[in-house]
Amino acid sequence: MYSKKLSASSNAGQGNVPQETDLDSAGERVAPPGESGSEGIASAPPSNTAPHNSNFTFQPLRWGLDSLYLSYPGRLSDAREYELKSLKKLAQGPSHEASSAQLEVHGHVFEVKDKSSGLFAYTLVDGSYMIRLSAGKSKKLPMAYVQISSRLLSHKVPMEIEAELREILRALGDVYAPKVSRVDVYLDFASDADMESWRRESWVTKAQNIAQYAEDSDFTGWTIGAGSTLSARLYQKVIESKKSGKEYIHDLWRQVGWDSVLPVWRMEFQFKREVLEQLQLDSLPSVLENLAGLWGYATDKWLRLCIANADDKTRSRWPVHPLWLAVSSIDWASAGGPLLRTYDAARVPSLDWLGSRCAALVASIASLANMHDFDAAWTEAKRHTYDAMATRNSISGISVEQYFAEKVQANSRDFNLRLNPKPKEKPVYQPERSEYERQSRG
Repeated sequence: MYSKKLSASSNAGQGNVPQETDLDSAGERVAPPGESGSEGIASAPPSNTAPHNSNFTFQPLRWGLDSLYLSYPGRLSDAREYELKSLKKLAQGPSHEASSAQLEVHGHVFEVKDKSSGLFAYTLVDGSYMIRLSAGKSKKLPMAYVQISSRLLSHKVPMEIEAELREILRALGDVYAPKVSRVDVYLDFASDADMESWRRESWVTKAQNIAQYAEDSDFTGWTIGAGSTLSARLYQKVIESKKSGKEYIHDLWRQVGWDSVLPVWRMEFQFKREVLEQLQLDSLPSVLENLAGLWGYATDKWLRLCIANADDKTRSRWPVHPLWLAVSSIDWASAGGPLLRTYDAARVPSLDWLGSRCAALVASIASLANMHDFDAAWTEAKRHTYDAMATRNSISGISVEQYFAEKVQANSRDFNLRLNPKPKEKPVYQPERSEYERQSRG
């Protein structure tokens, strides 16, 4: 992959944007081999040619699935439901009990939440999956509704993920092949194009609402059709990844030639179940086989970025922006970029981040105590930490050591690191029998 100055007729790497030979005599783009879709979503390209006076850098970096939600028909087993009820009750208790609200399944240490959402009774979470489970008696809901993490989708292909996920769910009950409830399809590209240089009317779309966003002096992107069954976002991915803690993606961009300087933008379309059913796509294999069709439908039938023409009131005739020609022409038959070599299902903050926070706290205490020696400041910080724990637990009678151990266990649960010991069951109170009762009952 590489970057190049792009106009309406130039190429930008691996045949991913139209060349002159990709346009027919009428200005229509000719679909490349392998770009096809199921009935109703043939990946038709933009119908207007773009002007040749717009030059900018366009470097495609990665494309694929960013979010995937699957619904599994089936039934939770009675034994698992009894276990989950007990764990959910633990999660609703005091912290020393809540830290044991965990369930290990096929190497995943899930946190069992104290509450669930919607009509689902139970929620399990780790760094790979958020699994919502319906009660065993439920007949209308699927057994499981699962959100797959974007990081896991950057490590494995979707069918491998689904195979692992189904094994996890089979350990909880009887499940069948899933349906896709939502899929987010994306393209990451580096570009120096001015993303706020056009007005809202340049987005020719079936959506009703269009919004643009900025942080301080930085323009951060557009949203089109937010909240509807099909929506889109074009946003500054470098800024977003730093806020969300997904900077691991920067190394994947560098592997395909990103210079760490050029802004990276993400074009993302969110398809919910209603629109997938309308497009006759229901199963995961059918969605994966028709990603080119979904992208073509979204970037041509549903949304286009055009060059506004004040002299032509018919917006459908406005010429397509050259950036949109590049975005819409990604070759979905090719690999969408490298995958993460390693992956951990734990939700653990980096040691660098923790160390930075710790340094900031020690420096704050050192400033208050007018200290400049690190070792002395560290000792002072340790003393104040111990005093704070002792004060917090003076009424409850819990020792500092016990309180600290409970905090460690709570973090282990939140981070999905290891199973904590289960709390000891309280003995059932049995009043001592009187001498008469002992004699009368032998």
